[in-house]
Amino acid sequence: MPESRKAAAAMSKTGQTEPSAPATETSAAMGGSQASPKKVSQTGAAVEKIRSRIIDLTIPPGSRIDEPLLLKEFQLGRTPAREAINQLAAEGFVKILPNRGGTFVRKLDLAEIGEIVVAHQLVENNLAQLCRLDDETLADDLERIQTVYRVEVDNRRYLNITELNEQFHMRMNQSIGNSFFHDFAQSTHRHVRRLLVHLYTLESALPEQQDEQFELNVRQHDRIIEAVRDKDREALTEVLPEHAGATQDRLVRLLQSNTVAPFPVKLRPLVLPGN
Repeated sequence: MPESRKAAAAMSKTGQTEPSAPATETSAAMGGSQASPKKVSQTGAAVEKIRSRIIDLTIPPGSRIDEPLLLKEFQLGRTPAREAINQLAAEGFVKILPNRGGTFVRKLDLAEIGEIVVAHQLVENNLAQLCRLDDETLADDLERIQTVYRVEVDNRRYLNITELNEQFHMRMNQSIGNSFFHDFAQSTHRHVRRLLVHLYTLESALPEQQDEQFELNVRQHDRIIEAVRDKDREALTEVLPEHAGATQDRLVRLLQSNTVAPFPVKLRPLVLPGN
């Protein structure tokens, strides 16, 4: 696929991924902000940069983010800085805690991980049921994303891997045509990205195990594409929950390897209503 390979080559040079198309399209469809282009651009660029740094853990969980930092490091005015903090708070990446005198990056402790895992599995279970298999461009779009995803997996660029994984799953969510479900799914996947970067970083101490896990992810993506192309709902309802469950399995394997500090309690399997 020439276009995909060009994209992959460009990404290899820059180390960056393109913005998620589904998020942009949904925002436009819902009639986004009417603020001036300059204001939207400055605040939006700052939010994107800060969010990426929170996801890739260069701004660690629990870190303080305040207006002086945004004014100095991101050259924002006071109003855009305030707007950036409010947007990140709305997305759940930071918490405004007046009693502690500031804004802090959301923690990534066991309770947080458990909530992310449950939300992720819920989103993927619903996606398996609601994804529109009559979307004639869906399989080809997923294949294009998968081509670049393989390149980033090979190069172990964790932030890009998680961005492309989000694009892959959000393209399927886009097919549903429900903006409320789309927004919930996107919010969940963004928090999954931070968890995955954390897991990938820990896994780097176990290269053979990480190779195995990434190979599994790629194979599962291929199975998802095949199910979509064949319009096989039964296969999709099998592989999507399995794919989501792999994140929890990955964490459990890390804990069992004794390469990371043990958590005080164990993760419990997700039990959905009706199971």
